[in-house]
Amino acid sequence: MSVCGAAVAASLLAVILKKQGMEYSFILTICAVTMLFVYILSSIVVSVDYIKGIFDRTEINKSYLTILLKCIGICFITEFTCDCCKDASQQALSGTVLLCGRISVLITALPLFTEFLSIALRLSGGSV
Repeated sequence: MSVCGAAVAASLLAVILKKQGMEYSFILTICAVTMLFVYILSSIVVSVDYIKGIFDRTEINKSYLTILLKCIGICFITEFTCDCCKDASQQALSGTVLLCGRISVLITALPLFTEFLSIALRLSGGSV
């Protein structure tokens, strides 16, 4: 809730400052985004540690954790970039970034697809 409240307050201030000068509004927005990101960074670290703990308690290959975290990172970065492009009224560029992000996740996750296919074949009695 505190992140949402800070974002709304920064948005209102940015709208007010836009009348004074576009550059002030832009600087305020960049500062607000940076502060919110730093604030939420500690939660991200706790979440990653929690996920690592889950993988440590199981016999799941640790390389899958790396793949999972890379895919999550790609999704976050792609979403942020798409939003920036949309804010700049660049819809075509936003769509292209989204497509590139999806393809990147697919390529990054290919080892998981291979492993799942291997498991499915073993369970069904097929050869690997």
